[in-house]
Amino acid sequence: MAGQSPKLSVNDLFRVKWLLGVTMAMVSVSSLFNLGSHTKPPGAVCFAVLAISVAFPKIYSSAPKIIWKLFAFSIVPMVSMDVLAKETIPALLNLNTWLVLYRGLNHQKRREEMQLVLLCLFLLVMAGMLTNSLVFGVQLLLYTGLALAFLTVGTLLNSKSQGASEGIDPKEAWKHHEGWLRLSNRARYRNLAVGSAMFASLLGIAGLAFLFIPRVDVEDRVDLFKMNAVSSQTAFSESVKLGEVTNIAKDNRVALRVDVSGRTYVPAMPYWRVLALDEYEDGGFSVSPVLKEMIELKQVTPYNAIRFWNDRWFADTPSQDVRRDRWTFFLEPGVSRFLPVLGSFRQLTFFDLDKVSIGPYEHAFSMEETPSKMVSYQLEGIDFSATIPSIDSYRHLQDVYLDSKNKRSEQESDFPRSLRDLPMDSASREYIDSVVTEIRQGMPMTPIDFAARATEYLASTHGYSLSSTLPPESEIKDPVARWMDAGLDGHCEFFASSLVLLSRAAGFQSRLVVGFKGGSWNAFENYYMVRNSDAHAWVEINDGQGNWVRVDPTPGSGLPTAAPQTVVLGSQVAEGGSSAYVDSLRMLWYRRIVNFDEQAQKEVAIQIKDFLLAYLQIAEEWASKGVKELYAWIVAPWSVKKFVSTTASLIIAVLVLLYQRNLALNYKELLAAPFRRGNPIRRKASKLLKKSERAKADISEDLSGRRNKVISELQRLRFGPKESWNDPRIVFREARRLL
Repeated sequence: MAGQSPKLSVNDLFRVKWLLGVTMAMVSVSSLFNLGSHTKPPGAVCFAVLAISVAFPKIYSSAPKIIWKLFAFSIVPMVSMDVLAKETIPALLNLNTWLVLYRGLNHQKRREEMQLVLLCLFLLVMAGMLTNSLVFGVQLLLYTGLALAFLTVGTLLNSKSQGASEGIDPKEAWKHHEGWLRLSNRARYRNLAVGSAMFASLLGIAGLAFLFIPRVDVEDRVDLFKMNAVSSQTAFSESVKLGEVTNIAKDNRVALRVDVSGRTYVPAMPYWRVLALDEYEDGGFSVSPVLKEMIELKQVTPYNAIRFWNDRWFADTPSQDVRRDRWTFFLEPGVSRFLPVLGSFRQLTFFDLDKVSIGPYEHAFSMEETPSKMVSYQLEGIDFSATIPSIDSYRHLQDVYLDSKNKRSEQESDFPRSLRDLPMDSASREYIDSVVTEIRQGMPMTPIDFAARATEYLASTHGYSLSSTLPPESEIKDPVARWMDAGLDGHCEFFASSLVLLSRAAGFQSRLVVGFKGGSWNAFENYYMVRNSDAHAWVEINDGQGNWVRVDPTPGSGLPTAAPQTVVLGSQVAEGGSSAYVDSLRMLWYRRIVNFDEQAQKEVAIQIKDFLLAYLQIAEEWASKGVKELYAWIVAPWSVKKFVSTTASLIIAVLVLLYQRNLALNYKELLAAPFRRGNPIRRKASKLLKKSERAKADISEDLSGRRNKVISELQRLRFGPKESWNDPRIVFREARRLL
């Protein structure tokens, strides 16, 4: 047929279906790259094999069938190694990965096509639920479109081959393959348009289902989707040694995102507090055993925390107090089991309070384990002061002192005596005491005054540097004391550790605090981006009046104060560039998709209701106004202007109607022509020819001759070259009269 490219043959459809299936498998396997190291090697191997098969399909098609049979049998021993190592989730993911590779390259039967679709879906959903990443959303969209196209082409292939698609010889199908580019040139734009419309419709239905289907927490109901993180990305655990926080600062990945609402002012330099460490030994700080055990045994939970704080509330849903500020935290996978907080607060909202354990003495809030997926929680009514209320009653620790046999444990905790721990060797203690004497100069000082003087002393004797080496061991055994004695430059851990030891030697309770300092403001979506490079260590000193006061001795941080400086929300120096924009998309994904719960559903329903009511009200006003204006125009007396305008409108309407009837194509056909396959004149001639076949009228011989002549002209328009055409407009007008 002139002017049209040949349709796809059975072998062409076979190759297109195979390409769609392999591409779908590649998208599914790529989701493994978002997970840990367990699944990346199998995913990389499978992805490479699939990509090579797409690039060289003739080599793949010539491979003996025995290779695939041997590969199928080898899957069991490959997966059994993970099973023997008691790695259930990685074993399941790896098994699914190898099955996707096998079925992705071999799917000729209809049931094999369905197996491939389900295997890819299962692998993609498994990886997505373990990460909740933005990439998962993109991969899911790609998978949906590819799966829809894959099943559609499979149905077309089965229809075109008259049900014999399973009997197609793959070698014969690939024998005349001339490349994917040439095959794509033979595809119809109409097929692409229809597929795009189907995909858009599916997305619309999925969007409605997402908005209105009740929320179900699959992780709580199916243990299959619970996967522990291998290690903490930030190393913020119950013990921190010199240099560990600085090593974290070398990583520029985002660890925490914080969305702020209901606040006009925010801290100029926020401190995201993770954990306080009280026990000191040989340059390292850790949580006292009794406090650690208190968290592990869940002695204090959100349900009984009122014993320590009567002004705080822990809930699984936000409060209804619209006057409160709300800080929504999005903690990245693998960061820490402890929830970063911004000082004291009025309410902490967490989706599953049963998984939270509280350390009241160190003001810590711990999950059961380091999460392997993004965790969100919310704080309300945050206090921006640099103080945290101290708990001076230690009677609750007696519950932890007893072991499972209801006897006092042999190893009793040193807490709260650990808040005054100093180095064990006498030389280190003598040096630290000498520094304290130099700072005090014989004057009595409050804890805060001493902390300020000690901070000034450290800044005058040491500079700041991320790279620091300790001097060789001497009479002074303790590494922090040796650093102070040598006058070397150092990072935040050296300054904070030094201040803790100096404060304790002066007789004041103090402890090391680790977390994050600062963060950048993302102006695209208006939230804080806190990176691992913002990891920091500072000090909290007990002021003797029921408060722990934050002191940051690192040079440039300023002296301790109870009222930190605040700035207008959004006035911070914003981070721009492509990386900030990409991160804003991730934040948008967290806000609108991952964090979309039952409460968000209700809010969306209310917004839709308000929008529809407002729209109906506007439409009603427009209709009422239009009817009134029409009525006023009708009842108004005739004037020259009214007569001329009415007559001109009627004349224009008649001319437009007559002009349209004289066109070869009507307006509807002209508008639809760019979106339909083939020549619009030939398409309309075909439609009229079909109409003539259905029409069986008893007409005269003269009309029969004219009718046959019109049919002949229509056939010329339908099948003949354009050079032989008569005026299509005249032919179509005559056809409308006679047919």
